[in-house]
Amino acid sequence: MWFNFRLTEKEHRRLQRRAKSCGLTMSAYVRQIINGYKPRESPPADYHSMTREIKAIGNNLNQLAFVANATGLIDEAAYFENAAQLRDALKRIENAVVGTADGTDEDMAGD
Repeated sequence: MWFNFRLTEKEHRRLQRRAKSCGLTMSAYVRQIINGYKPRESPPADYHSMTREIKAIGNNLNQLAFVANATGLIDEAAYFENAAQLRDALKRIENAVVGTADGTDEDMAGD
């Protein structure tokens, strides 16, 4: 069944943008809303590689903590290197999620 309705230009752009951010067509996006679902935005394209990187850094830090606990000694250079890698990775993830390095999203301007 077909159903037509009118939107302002601003509403149409907003609907297009939101549907696209969820990886849906505008029709599928509207159907999900009508059926009580709240469509979620798709993660950034490099989400899975970023997640693997964070897990690897966490594993390295866990191994350093295990050795430090067992021996009473810590490899400070390795610890600080992993901590720096973690900070850098978190910054890249934040930038990817926000959309730009300065925290603004040009696509949302004007709404």
